[in-house]
Amino acid sequence: MLALVPGSVTTARAAAGSTEQAPHWVVTEVRVVDRLQKRPVLSDGVEVWAADVRQLDQLTEGTKVKVRIEMSGGRRTIYSIERVPQ
Repeated sequence: MLALVPGSVTTARAAAGSTEQAPHWVVTEVRVVDRLQKRPVLSDGVEVWAADVRQLDQLTEGTKVKVRIEMSGGRRTIYSIERVPQ
């Protein structure tokens, strides 16, 4: 017998390692900016890829940012990014 519980499909998909995830905001610091690969590495070691290289124009090592990340196709992509005043 199989019982369906609201939210169980979402939970099962997350537990199975789904690569799709809704966009979410993160406030962090930039550790490295790799302009050739179009990706900054954040302070926790997470790599995110810029959809457009111009998203990296305002970034330098140590810059505090608020970044909206979208997980799609197994890759974290920058949905939007802005500097956080220090």
